Amino acid sequence: MASPENSTGSDAAPLSTVLLPHLALLLSVVALGLSFVGIRAIMADEDAAASLGFLRYGIATLLLLPFLWRRRVIMPPLRIIAMVALLGILQFGLFHLFVNTALEDIPASRGAVIFALIPIMTMLIAALAGRDTLTGIKLFAAFLSIIGVSLAIGEKAFASEATATGWTGELLFFMAVCCGATYNAFSSRLMQNRSVLLLTIIGMSAGTLVIFPVAYGEGIAEVILHYDLRDWLWIAYLAGPAAAFSLFLFNWGLQQLSPSQAAIYVPIAPIMAAAFGALILGEHLSNLFLVGLACAVAGPVIMNWRRR
Repeated sequence: MASPENSTGSDAAPLSTVLLPHLALLLSVVALGLSFVGIRAIMADEDAAASLGFLRYGIATLLLLPFLWRRRVIMPPLRIIAMVALLGILQFGLFHLFVNTALEDIPASRGAVIFALIPIMTMLIAALAGRDTLTGIKLFAAFLSIIGVSLAIGEKAFASEATATGWTGELLFFMAVCCGATYNAFSSRLMQNRSVLLLTIIGMSAGTLVIFPVAYGEGIAEVILHYDLRDWLWIAYLAGPAAAFSLFLFNWGLQQLSPSQAAIYVPIAPIMAAAFGALILGEHLSNLFLVGLACAVAGPVIMNWRRR
């Protein structure tokens, strides 16, 4: 499918078809934003990041498996399966562990600002690997998204009471960003002309298996027993809408567009997390929140504007 920036003239796809990948990505990051609130709520009761990750992605994998039933799916070559599994380890395994470990040292708002680096890191990795082109308009859109997150959340991120004693948390969060950016940069081409559902299941399964030894060390059996009804309701959301559904949508959008076009939507997630935090948890929003949100939304619009 031609992307918006490449569709011109009489060969252009119908507008509704062109917009579908962008709508999928937007829905995906909104669901991801609410998931941050759920993770914080669960971690406040039970500080077991790996156990939560194992349950979330393990259940999500089980939810996706029935959709393969009676579908004619062509299994990709072993080399592709291995690459998807490796990328899944980065995205669904290490990314989760890095982020949740980092949040023990730094406030979530500061992590969100670092999280906004994903688009520009995706562009750089994709360009170095020959998977995408690096242009001035893409860099401008990426920097605009970073500014947007900083305006919307930065007030809390760098407040005097939010200072950390070292740089461990920031470094871990940046490592998570590198994992997510690498996934974005390389997954797009791997998914071309292949089953997005199957590759999502393979990647998610690999990440879940990598998390399990750490979850076992946390005492996952005891952790599960300590979860109350509210925790399980959040886990149901994290595994279903915020993982199985959301990640399938994101991967489908990634299949249709370039890595840069897809990754530019990611910074909207932490801004939505702040909005949901204010709505559900009564948290304070920055006075510049709406300006920041406008900048973050402007990033995808500018990058994906249909040029005639």
